[in-house]
Amino acid sequence: MRFLFIIFLAAFIGYSCVKPKTKNPIPAIEFADFADPHKTTRGDTATMVLNYEDGDGDLFVDKTSEGPNLIFTPYYYDFASKTYKANFNVIINDTTRITMSIKQPDNGYYKGRSIKGQIYVPMLEFRSNDAIKIIRFSGFMVDLAGHKSNAVTSPSYTLNF
Repeated sequence: MRFLFIIFLAAFIGYSCVKPKTKNPIPAIEFADFADPHKTTRGDTATMVLNYEDGDGDLFVDKTSEGPNLIFTPYYYDFASKTYKANFNVIINDTTRITMSIKQPDNGYYKGRSIKGQIYVPMLEFRSNDAIKIIRFSGFMVDLAGHKSNAVTSPSYTLNF
């Protein structure tokens, strides 16, 4: 009898630790990583990794023509003023921001469902010149219903190239 009680108690504790999926239609993102920044013959390259969660599954666009749903601004550390400044010399998609359209995976299979996962964003030319050594990013996502996610800021990264 004691053995059954211990199994029941262990199962109850294990099940109670599972976080339920969100039903909130406003997406939430979290900065996870800025993986493998390095210099190539094509310029600076890296991969930004974001965790996401969306209660209604409309975080991604169906067609890239619907406009960008990921908006990030690169910042560099200015040693003279000891503050971070927007890197206005980085021109991507004709703006000073990094904007991308992240397409819906699996032809809309996730629409109407609570989703969470990771987004891997390829970053090319994220700084204007090699003199910039300390960078960070700040940004947000917008879903198809126009809900804006929370704004996130990456930690500072020191580049040695």
